[in-house]
Amino acid sequence: MLNRTLAPAAYPIELIKFPHVTTTSLSNGIEIQSLSLGEQAVFKLEFTVLAGASAAAKSGIASLTSSLMKRGTQQHDATAIHKLFDFYGAFWDVQTNLDNATFVLYGLTKHLKSLLPYVLEIIREATFPTEEFEKEIAIEVQKNKLNWQKTAFSASQLLRKQLFEGDNYGRIATQASIESIHRSELIQFHQQKWLGGTPQIFLSGNIGPNELEAVQQTFEQLQTQPATSALAYNLHAHKPEVIHEFRDNALQSSIRLGMHSITRSNPDYFKFSVLNTLFGGFFGSRLQKNIREEKGFTYGISSSIVPMQRAGYWVVGTDVANANVQETCDEIRKEMLRLRTEKVAHEELDLVKNYLMGSFTGELTQAFDIAEKIKVIQLENLPLDFYDQFQAQILACTSEDLLELANKYLDPTNLHGVIVGGR
Repeated sequence: MLNRTLAPAAYPIELIKFPHVTTTSLSNGIEIQSLSLGEQAVFKLEFTVLAGASAAAKSGIASLTSSLMKRGTQQHDATAIHKLFDFYGAFWDVQTNLDNATFVLYGLTKHLKSLLPYVLEIIREATFPTEEFEKEIAIEVQKNKLNWQKTAFSASQLLRKQLFEGDNYGRIATQASIESIHRSELIQFHQQKWLGGTPQIFLSGNIGPNELEAVQQTFEQLQTQPATSALAYNLHAHKPEVIHEFRDNALQSSIRLGMHSITRSNPDYFKFSVLNTLFGGFFGSRLQKNIREEKGFTYGISSSIVPMQRAGYWVVGTDVANANVQETCDEIRKEMLRLRTEKVAHEELDLVKNYLMGSFTGELTQAFDIAEKIKVIQLENLPLDFYDQFQAQILACTSEDLLELANKYLDPTNLHGVIVGGR
């Protein structure tokens, strides 16, 4: 009989070959990255353009453009558009981050060909109706007002503003900035960024030759322009400081400490990911053990690498009682200094390696998850074997590597900080 009091034997995870992706080039310069994988007859289509928040003249233009693209075309109003997609049981959205905007569509493979004309219609013929624009402005103002009442949101936004002062990455949306946006600016942004460049298309799921051909025929109808040069990175270095923003009646404070860091194109990124995970990137991290388990100051604390296309930053975030703010910040700095002065034990490093390899393995079980990684490679111009390198570097990482990287990238005197909450 199986003895359930004994844990099963554990074995290290070995290198996993990243799945093959097919690249199809269209006559207009568009490339389609396609991955056929999975037994369920479903697909995911992503149409991505360099139309993120940092590409716009004002904060808020990019996200409003994405929202208003769903509100009507030359042929259909918003209600009719949503009914069309609902008829085929499809989910769709237009999403925006700091660098890119993406039209994303999920559905049954058998309906892909029927849905593609509506995707193209929305991308090319969005009309940004005046009435819908006014409604969306009112919605965004209210959402922005509510978000800024949340200490966690405020601290995260203000830290990014502090780190990237002088660059579009550091802009934040406020009620005043949203209200200053004109409908004509959205129309212009759509023309310049959605229709004025060369998009990238990612197709994944249970995909056959017929589906790929339908996508090709659809998007060969688009007129494209050569890609414009990337925005210059305008970083105004200034002395690190910790900013306090006090809120009346706030029982907790949100802490965000961070610094400029590296992007995925940096050769140190792979092993720095190991260091970050050990420090605060998973539930067994040092920050969790110290500040959550030993001190009992928080339900959760984490550190993250935030790589963007033109720059990156590293951040620690948590929420604690007001009385514990200073000690929490001191303990974060203490743990950073510890990594800079003491070698990590082999047992702890092996645990982190196995966690990262296990997580990575789990992310390669579905076509949609793999497509996200393909998207990262293409949009950030990374080598095609990036994720093969990632695994190899994780397994090769040593305690000496982590000590060197901690001294290179985790200097507590470089920490910027924002604390939003009570006194």
